[in-house]
Formats: sequence, structure tokens, C-alpha cells
Amino acid sequence: MSIFSTQQLAGRGIGRDRITDLVRDGRLMRLRRGWYATADADPMLAAAAAAGGRLSCVSALARAGAWTMPHEELHVRVSAGIAVPGGTTHRFHRTRERLGDALLVDDLATAFALALRCLDLRAAVVVTDSVLNRRILLSRDVERILLSTPRGREVLRRSDGAAESGIETLARLGLRSRNLRVRTQVVIPPVGRVDLLIGDRLILETDGREWHGDFERDRARDRALSALGYLVLRASYRQVMYEWPSIEAQVAALVGRRDHLWRRTLPQGRRHPPSTETGP
Repeated sequence: MSIFSTQQLAGRGIGRDRITDLVRDGRLMRLRRGWYATADADPMLAAAAAAGGRLSCVSALARAGAWTMPHEELHVRVSAGIAVPGGTTHRFHRTRERLGDALLVDDLATAFALALRCLDLRAAVVVTDSVLNRRILLSRDVERILLSTPRGREVLRRSDGAAESGIETLARLGLRSRNLRVRTQVVIPPVGRVDLLIGDRLILETDGREWHGDFERDRARDRALSALGYLVLRASYRQVMYEWPSIEAQVAALVGRRDHLWRRTLPQGRRHPPSTETGP
């Protein structure tokens, strides 16, 4: 730990005079009254401590590895009555709970429950999918938290822990908003899993900014899927995040021509995989 209260430093035998010397020498940085940090301190935790609270909500979940929507604000939970600094981009969450000095970041269950109240529905589904997929919380704990509120139950109905990235979740939500039949992480022998399967044969693969896959391998997969009769679309992080209407329009055009469904017969008498589902 590289962030300390005055009491914690005293427990290490470092009194007030020595603290003053360490601050003057630049070996300690004063965050706020009674709190200090070394130069190698986690900047998010240091900022939360300087603000008088704990790192929480999506900031705590992102620090734990969850995929979250882009956000510049640092989310900090503070006790009611605590004076918070002005001129920051922090998002403060007030609580009646008296927050002790032992923790600088909320436990992940508390942070997740707070995020469900803080975020809009789409962002809440994104973070829920990621928390489930990356096992940041146990699935039973996620379900318990979601079932405890009407908003949480709505998120639960829309969530899918199979989603491997936030842009996959966003694409799924966008497509399902058009009442399209969309399945996630579908296994297509012998090629393997695909991100999203629309109808019978239209595939959307989402290449996230965290994606470091093999270009040649993925193009070989696309060719193998095409040989099986599938149509493959690919979309990058930027395209899903900022150009989604154009992707949606392309999918709508293919669906409008019913190209997402198997034809009754295929060339050379080939058989397509069976599909018993109904839908657009």
C-alpha cells in the first residue's frame, strides 16, 4: 500500500515531524488533511483519497478489469456531510454510511450495485455482461444484486455473459432493438465460435480495440464460413461505437432481402445446418 493516513503512518513509527520532513523532501505527497501518498501510488486511488472517499461504481469495476463505456469522470463514494473539492471531473455518490479509513476502493459487489443505479440501461447491460464474462463477481452474486431492484431485473433480461467485449454487447443490443433474431458466441463446426449470428447465416464479428488477433487467421475463418454458405460482416471498435447506424443499415438491407436465411436448396446439393428457430 502506498497511500497512508496519519494514523497508519504513526503505526509505522512515523510521527508528524517526520511526515513534514518527508513531504518537504518530496518522498510523500499530501493528498488532503490526514492523508499522504508515495510517488508510485495508484493515481485512481490517490484521487479518490484526495476527494475524501472511496473509488467506486464504474471506476472501481474498470480497475478490476470490467469493460465499461468510455467515461472521463472518476466515480467516488463519499459519506454525507464530507466536503468535496471543487474544480474536479469527479462524479460523487453520497452515502449515509460512515466510510472508515481502512479501504480506498469499494468492494466490487457494492460498486456493481451502485453502477446499476448510476448508468443508463445500455451502459448497465455492457458492464453486467463484462462482469459476468470476466468473472469479476460470481454469477450468483450478480443475479442476487440484479434481482433486488426493478432496474436490475430489466438489465438481467437483456444481459448475456457469453459476450466477450462491450462492443459485442452494444451490437447485440442494437440488432435486437430491431427485433432481429440474434444469437451470441455460436459454434459453427468446423470453424469455431462467431460473435453474433443473425437469423440462420448472417454473421457479425466485432473486432474490439483490445483485440490483438491474427489477421491471416481471421480472414481464413471468413473464407471457411463463406464456403459453408454464411455471410460475414466485420466491424471495428470505432465503427460500432461511432458509426453504428451505417452497420445497422447494411444489416437491414441484407435482412430485407432475406439473405440472413438459408435458401431452400444450395448449389451442388449441399445441405445447410438445420435451424428450428423462428423469427425475422
